[in-house]
Amino acid sequence: MPTLHYLSLIFLWPIYLLQAIWVKKTTLKLPEPKGLREGIVRLNNANDSQLSLDTEVVSSSEPNTLSILVIGDSAAAGVGVETQQQALTGQTVQSLTALTSQQTTMTSLQTEPATPASYHKLKWRLIAKSGYSTKNCLNKLNHILSQAHQISADTVIISLGVNDVLSPISAKTWISQQQQLCELLYTSLGCSQIIITSVPPMSAFPALPQPFRWFLGSRANEFNHALTQWIDHSSLPCEQLDMRESLSNATMAEDGFHPSAEIYQHWGKMAARLIQLNTQAKANHTSANTVQNKTSDR
Repeated sequence: MPTLHYLSLIFLWPIYLLQAIWVKKTTLKLPEPKGLREGIVRLNNANDSQLSLDTEVVSSSEPNTLSILVIGDSAAAGVGVETQQQALTGQTVQSLTALTSQQTTMTSLQTEPATPASYHKLKWRLIAKSGYSTKNCLNKLNHILSQAHQISADTVIISLGVNDVLSPISAKTWISQQQQLCELLYTSLGCSQIIITSVPPMSAFPALPQPFRWFLGSRANEFNHALTQWIDHSSLPCEQLDMRESLSNATMAEDGFHPSAEIYQHWGKMAARLIQLNTQAKANHTSANTVQNKTSDR
């Protein structure tokens, strides 16, 4: 049964069309931020949290190196801030470095043995572009893999959905494309964690006039509901990162359409916590298996 926002198309489609054209012509066009899009940092040193490329070459297969790939649209690319340091990738790296440094300090102060931080270096890469839909991102990743580029990732952070909501595709089609993308990440990159960011609350985008804002906000909610349902039943290592409630009052970038530095900072912290939880779970699992094997050998 059609939902209310689709029924509204019967009467309001001319208004939606005119407002969509107006938004496209009048919204401030912000560039993607400057800065590196790949690099390596030491995780156990909070002073080395800047986005920099280590002079030491670290292969993707080197032990104790965590590899992270951020992929997606203009928000993944960092539109809304001036540097990649302020954007999602930079904020995730800074937060994860700080969390790992805190964990290392706490472990050293404990009198009883504890599971140490399992990774000492973080290898990160960003593949994102303004205007990318899920289909665009899937095609880009397939192209990169066809060129025999060496890509691997323990964790992938995905930011996609806004451009899909703006397109005519259905939520069902979008989920199918998300599934194809995640299957490719899992089978070709060997990732053990895929963090999919929810479509942001487009009903709160200042750049969008009413009632077009309401319509897109309703579609975004529909897409998010479908995403939650799919993740709950998927066997892939996917989890949903939802900031809609925790950042309900945050200001946006000056274009009224992209995240601000405040939002990127919060986003990066949430992603870093999910990554830390995943790495700790794997470290605990490895530690438990080691103890079990030693016990069996006796």
